[in-house]
Amino acid sequence: METLDSADWTVIPDDRQTRIDTIGGTEIQDFGHNVEGDTFSCKATLSAAGAAVVANYWHNREHVTIRDTGGEELQNMRVVIKKHGRVTRFEREYFWAEFEFWRK
Repeated sequence: METLDSADWTVIPDDRQTRIDTIGGTEIQDFGHNVEGDTFSCKATLSAAGAAVVANYWHNREHVTIRDTGGEELQNMRVVIKKHGRVTRFEREYFWAEFEFWRK
């Protein structure tokens, strides 16, 4: 399923730093970047049929492969619809949505 348009691709890295207080002061324990925990988000415009497909992915918690605007494929991603609505003047044909993607 392809979108008509996508924008604002964002990656939120999962940098698992923890703070540990010790008697002698504060110590940072760094576990490094956990790629599997990264979260991706974007905005997209979809046809009504495409919006129904994505809604089905979300409701059924299906894992999908996504491709960002740079052509990078991310496999086994879960889709979360954060916001959605109808495109002005084309309310019956097109929808906009803000998505979040994360690994299972």
